[in-house]
Amino acid sequence: MGNDGGSIPTRRELLKSAGRSKTHSELRDSQTQRSQYYWTYCALSKRPLASPIVADHLGRLYNKDAIIEWLLKRLEAFGDGEEVLKGRGVNGLKDIVEVHFHQLESTPEKEHNGNGAAEQTEGSERKERWVCPITCKELGGGVRAVYLVPCGCAFAEGAIKETAAARGREGETTECLQCGKPYNPRDVININPTAEADITRLQTRLKDLSTLGLTHSLKKAAGEKSKKRKLKEKENGTTNGDSSKNNDNVSSNIKNSATASITSKVLADEREKTKLRKLEMSDSVKSLFSAPEANDSKDRSKRRGGDFMTRGYTLPNR
Repeated sequence: MGNDGGSIPTRRELLKSAGRSKTHSELRDSQTQRSQYYWTYCALSKRPLASPIVADHLGRLYNKDAIIEWLLKRLEAFGDGEEVLKGRGVNGLKDIVEVHFHQLESTPEKEHNGNGAAEQTEGSERKERWVCPITCKELGGGVRAVYLVPCGCAFAEGAIKETAAARGREGETTECLQCGKPYNPRDVININPTAEADITRLQTRLKDLSTLGLTHSLKKAAGEKSKKRKLKEKENGTTNGDSSKNNDNVSSNIKNSATASITSKVLADEREKTKLRKLEMSDSVKSLFSAPEANDSKDRSKRRGGDFMTRGYTLPNR
């Protein structure tokens, strides 16, 4: 144990190293890495962000197909979905807004699927480059960016503040600099905010909208009658019985063509998986269970000892 240039740390050194607080530079690096990750990958599917992109009321970015898949299949789609969306109130498409980024350039090797979404391989970086259409500043980690509700256009925060001050209409309803749709200064949403003041402001905004009966996208929230009706149907078991019929009509009831195409694709994949599961069940597995017509006690006695649940037991005749 010596003459090798090494050293044996003592207990005091180990405890001191483990308990020390991070330096300012270490904290800054970790915040920068976390911000860069949120600007590069979907928080729900963990895949690179690709158009179409949506955001919740706290400014977190997601792939739109991932949100639709979560709303349709829940934990079957993403096991950590409840933890990721905890406290974000994403219960439907009214609780998100599609964000329209101005793309700087598009790589020629990027391929698109039939739904208009860019095909990205898992683990790769985001290929789209986004810039503010006013300042031409690239949007990403380390840049304070915002999007407007309800239009969803994305800008650098400085561009919105400076143009509002130049017009002399700070605090008043004004028009979007890109599409011309009116918006309220209250509905300027920070993208991937890190400051506690920004997060508190966005949470207060959603509470104010809830008192007005509105959602994050400024659409009318579901009324109490609708909630009570759905709860009553769930208690009566009618919701489960009509689920297959409702799934067939989901895409036809959606007005947005891109959303409808993504929804139909997810439903088709789910139906295909269900068919494969049924086909893969072997005869030996099926023989473990009784046929529906053999559930009666008289029919069960005719079988060879019943199935694995009833074998060895007899039911008294009534």
